[in-house]
Amino acid sequence: MKLEIGWGSGLVAAVLLAGGAVLVKGELASREREKQGGLRCASQCRIAGLCGFDPKLGACRARRSSDCAGADVCKSNGMCSLVDGLCSVASDEECRASEQCKESGRCKWSPNSPVACVPASVEDCRAATICQRLGRCTVQGDSCAVASGEDCLGAEVCIRHGQCSLRRQELKDGIVTTCAALSNDDCAKGEDCKARGMCTAVDGACR
Repeated sequence: MKLEIGWGSGLVAAVLLAGGAVLVKGELASREREKQGGLRCASQCRIAGLCGFDPKLGACRARRSSDCAGADVCKSNGMCSLVDGLCSVASDEECRASEQCKESGRCKWSPNSPVACVPASVEDCRAATICQRLGRCTVQGDSCAVASGEDCLGAEVCIRHGQCSLRRQELKDGIVTTCAALSNDDCAKGEDCKARGMCTAVDGACR
């Protein structure tokens, strides 16, 4: 009987030790996953505000509003608010303060649109870099686009490169409008013609 008790106690002890070893090993593996997750999130923190690792989801998440406010996506796209663990646009002010407002005219929050920030008016487009450089000065849907030859005439592509006429191209995704050099007269308006002799229209550009 003593031998049976001793053997049984030893077995229980062995099982407990083995179970403890498994728990310790599992805990170490969990800590390692969290460590690796944290390293992965560190690279996403500055870009997307995803600064904290969520072990349940195995993914990086934003932990607080300051994660979003300090991230590149806030500065570039207005995604400055914490919503369900992600950085998102939540106001007109966030859109208007973003780089995409200044560059692309996307200055108004549109929560029901596939694009969070959209142009609110033609003034948004005309004040944007995309109008000054490429002639995309008119609101069309969720973006600023070239709508007429007048859009092109005041743009850098016309003044410098002679791309002064509206060109419509039918592509797989629909009709795309751009400023292009459709004649030698277009090229003659550009600085490149006067300074570099690029005065012949070929495939929408001056050569």
